[in-house]
Amino acid sequence: MRIERLEAIPVELPLKRPLQMAVATVDVRTCIIARVTTDDGVVGIGESVVARYFTGESLASASDLIGGVLAGALAGRDPCDLIGLRTLMARIIVGNNAARAAVEMALHDVVAQAAGVPLYEFYGGRRRPSVPTIWHVSGGTPASLANEAGEAASEGFPLVKIKVGSADVEHDIAATLAVRDAVGPGVELLPDANQGWDHSQAMRYLKAVAEADPGFVEQPLPRWDLLGMARLNAASPVTVAADEGIFDANGLRTALAVGAVGAVVAKLMKAAGPLGVREMFSVADEAGIGVHFAGMAGQTSIGAAHAAHLALAVPNLRFGSGISPHYITDDVVTERFLPVAGHLHPSDEPGLGVRIDEESLSRYRTDR
Repeated sequence: MRIERLEAIPVELPLKRPLQMAVATVDVRTCIIARVTTDDGVVGIGESVVARYFTGESLASASDLIGGVLAGALAGRDPCDLIGLRTLMARIIVGNNAARAAVEMALHDVVAQAAGVPLYEFYGGRRRPSVPTIWHVSGGTPASLANEAGEAASEGFPLVKIKVGSADVEHDIAATLAVRDAVGPGVELLPDANQGWDHSQAMRYLKAVAEADPGFVEQPLPRWDLLGMARLNAASPVTVAADEGIFDANGLRTALAVGAVGAVVAKLMKAAGPLGVREMFSVADEAGIGVHFAGMAGQTSIGAAHAAHLALAVPNLRFGSGISPHYITDDVVTERFLPVAGHLHPSDEPGLGVRIDEESLSRYRTDR
């Protein structure tokens, strides 16, 4: 079996409502789909959200790298050589982790299909019956955020993420406490500051919300401030987690060495694919810290299903998942992959178990 063709398919899908973060407000999601076709007709797909504010990539850059550079480099190669192909992509492209992740995901889909097993079996087998996932709240008053979070909890979502990190720390504190009151003690509350604060603002927030017992507070300081995160983590009454500040296993090792984190957020688009995420999980397991395996709010069912298959198989899912295909108004697949009562159930079919709907794809493509 050889790689015959690699395609880059850029799409843009509207969100159900704007997602307001410290770094950006998003009302559409731009995603890159990678589609690999082999010489014996196996077709594998992968997808990553493309966000300039997160990885620096754009749809144009991801399309060029996948459909041009990587399509030429991977043509004729054995898709089963997953480590070799990952090494090749890392050698010829610096960064661009989301684009590389989409390709690596598509290759995993091909290999699992060829083996006749669902992806979660290819990853080592099911460790849990389903994948708990999250509901995001952002941009409202404490009362409106609490109301939305309470509704999500009543629908069965076991985790709620509240977007904080604004210049008005007192508002963020009030909103967090209100959300905790609304969801009750049985829901994991995960505030996410998206790099929005300086040290004094972050410490004020961490001390004030400790009574709400959040699982962690995510990326309170800028991504580059590793030593600041270490100072914060040492003094905080709440676990401090990193997202934008740690992309891969090497970054996690460095952060652990200086005491900068008590938890970590893993993402396929950060670690450049499943192999990178699995290495991050191994480092976290060895260090004894919990992992939140996140997606991006508004990812398609393709990327979400990939993440959920891997989340079924990893041992450490202490903080659940943030796999979030339920924020887009429509999708590009024949049957949407959505949570049921706050949990995701990957397909038992060989490979990913998700198929592109060509009519829907045509509607949301940006290159036609």
